[in-house]
Amino acid sequence: MGHRFFHPPKGRRQSLAFTLIELLVVIAIIGILMGLLLPTFGRARESARAVSCANNLHQIAVASVSYSLDFRGNLPSFRTWLFTRPADIASGRLYPYLTSKAVYMCPTDKSELSLKRQVRGIRMRDYSYAMNCAICHATDFSRFRQPAKTLLYMEGKLAPTDYTGLVGPALAAPSLAFRHRNRGHLVMGDLHVETMNKKAFDVVAKTRRFWFPTDDAGGPGFPGLR
Repeated sequence: MGHRFFHPPKGRRQSLAFTLIELLVVIAIIGILMGLLLPTFGRARESARAVSCANNLHQIAVASVSYSLDFRGNLPSFRTWLFTRPADIASGRLYPYLTSKAVYMCPTDKSELSLKRQVRGIRMRDYSYAMNCAICHATDFSRFRQPAKTLLYMEGKLAPTDYTGLVGPALAAPSLAFRHRNRGHLVMGDLHVETMNKKAFDVVAKTRRFWFPTDDAGGPGFPGLR
């Protein structure tokens, strides 16, 4: 007896074919939706990183105030706030008030640094924030003339191997890093955190009060400041 092959009814074959087409359409729709949603997910992730970065700066500023309470109202020196042993942030004057190395690093900066090639024999920095070195003219909080307008710390535009931990008026043009959708974070003398784009930063970076907490501008004079 010969084998008989089962042939589904013509209507059934059409139904199967229609289901396959339907599946391909669904796959195409999913692909389109993923293409639309991925940028949104990326923006949401960067927004979360930006919030974390701003929170880090605020914690560093609060730690500076706590330090000042133990040292007659004075902020830590710009030479020692970050480290007292070369490239060791745990040795810095602020570390006992923070007790976490993670606070020193912006998540976006950390991600960008991880993509850079490690230079053999050279330590990559593990911090993102830099102190305003012009505060050396007046480290006593009580002497700040307009604390809301004077910089304490900012997201620094730092080389991968930079371990100075400093920004200042002589370096105003390249000092703020615009990592968060073309904006960067700063914390001021009254501890509020600001977010600035390049245009806003270029304006304040040319003012004397942004860098100097008192009328003593000392040093070379920085003639470009108003």
